[in-house]
Amino acid sequence: MSSTDFVEKVLTQLSKKGATQAEVVYSEGSGVSVSCRNGEVDTIENNQDRSLIVTVYKDQAKGSASTAVVDQHSVDLTIEKAMAIASLTEPDEAAGLAEKALLATEFKDLQTFYNNEKSADELVQMALTAEQGAVDYAAQQGQAINVDESNVQLGDGYSIYANSQGFFGEKKGSNVSASVVCIAEQDDVMEREYWWDATRDIGLFPPPENIGKIAAYRTLERLGSRKVKSTKAPVLFDPSCAKSLMGHMLSAISGSALYQESSFLKNDLHQQLFPTWFNLFEDPFIPSGFASRNFDSNGVQTKQRHLIKDGVLNGFLLSVYSARRLGLQTTGNAGGAHNLEVQTTTTDSALIKTMNRGLYVTSLMGQGVNTVTGDYSRGASGFWVENGEIQFPVSELTIAGQLKDMYKSLVATGNDVDKRSKTLTGSWLIDEMTIAGD
Repeated sequence: MSSTDFVEKVLTQLSKKGATQAEVVYSEGSGVSVSCRNGEVDTIENNQDRSLIVTVYKDQAKGSASTAVVDQHSVDLTIEKAMAIASLTEPDEAAGLAEKALLATEFKDLQTFYNNEKSADELVQMALTAEQGAVDYAAQQGQAINVDESNVQLGDGYSIYANSQGFFGEKKGSNVSASVVCIAEQDDVMEREYWWDATRDIGLFPPPENIGKIAAYRTLERLGSRKVKSTKAPVLFDPSCAKSLMGHMLSAISGSALYQESSFLKNDLHQQLFPTWFNLFEDPFIPSGFASRNFDSNGVQTKQRHLIKDGVLNGFLLSVYSARRLGLQTTGNAGGAHNLEVQTTTTDSALIKTMNRGLYVTSLMGQGVNTVTGDYSRGASGFWVENGEIQFPVSELTIAGQLKDMYKSLVATGNDVDKRSKTLTGSWLIDEMTIAGD
C-alpha cells in the first residue's frame, strides 16, 4: 500500500469511528551520521524512522495520539486512544480544522529534495578530511590543536498532511551538515570552539577541510582571552548571535505567547520596533530554503509578506488555533516562521570600524532572556575593539539590556549574511548595552 493510500485509509477509519473532523500526519525519514576523533572513526549511526499522528475532533473536543510503529494493530490502537482522549476533553471554541478556503491550492516546486547518495565510507572520509583541515591549519600557525569531534550527517525526509476537509499535501526534504569541534591550550587555559555548515544539496556543500580550518581558526584566536572592566559600550553581534536576537522577537510574536499574554510585544502590532531602514521579509518559496513550505502545519497556504516594514511590526505568527483565540486570522505560520530575510539600506561590510570601540560578540551563553518583559542578560565572549580594530579576545562577560531598546537602537547590519538556517541576516550593531566584567 502506498503512503497516500495508507493516509486516506486512516482518515476513512477516523470518520467511521465518529470523528466530526480529523487530520493525519504521516512521516518517514532516513539518515546516516558519522563522527571521527584522532584520525579514526568514533561512531557510525544509521536511522530509519516512520511515525503517524492522528488528531480527531468530536464537535470541538480534541484528541490526539501518535505511534512510531506503523502497522495495522498500532494504527488501530492509536485511533482508539485519540478518540478516547477527545471523549474526555472539554470542548474548545477555537479547536478544529482550518476553513477550507484557507487551505493550500498552489504547490510550487521548492527544490527542497536532492538525491544525496553517499555511503557511510564516503561520509567518514568527509569527516576525516574536515578533521585534517583543522590540524593542518593549526600546524601552519605553529600551534597544536586537538579535534574533539568531527561529525558529518546526511538525511532525508518525507511527510504527508491530510485532513477531512479534503486537503492532501506532501513535503519532501534533504540535508547534509558537518561540524568540527577543536580545543587549544595556552598558559594552562583551554579554549574550545567549533564551526559547522549545512546545505540541502550535497553538490553545493563546501570542501570539508574548510570547515576544519575555520573551526581551528576560531579556536586559536580565542587563546589569551581576558575580561574587561564593566562599562556601557556599543555591541556588535556576529551573524549567528544576531539570529538569536531575531529569534527572541519571533518567540514574542508567536500566537501561543500572545494569547497566553506572555509576550513583551503583545501590544506592538503596527508599532515601530526597529529603525525605519529595517525590513524583514518572510518568503516561504525560496528554492532550497531551509524553511520553504507551500503550506503550514494546518494545511494553510503560505504567503510572502513583510513581517517588518520600515521598522514597523506588520503581523504576528499565527496558527489556526492561536488566531481564533486572539480573534484574528491565521497567517499560515502553524509550525513557525518560514524563511526570513533581513532587508536594509544600511548594509555595511566594516561594522567593526563603524563601531570604533566596543564589544564584538561571537558566542552567547545562558538563557537569561525574559520574553514576558523583554529583559535581556546573557553570558558572552568575543573580542574587544578599540579605534576600529580588534585588540584582544574577551570572555566571562555578561551583556544586558532591554530587547525593545536594543531593536530601536540598531545602528546597522552587515553584509556577512549567514545562510545556514531559515534566518538570513548579517551582523547587528547595537548602539549601547551594559557590559559586566571585572
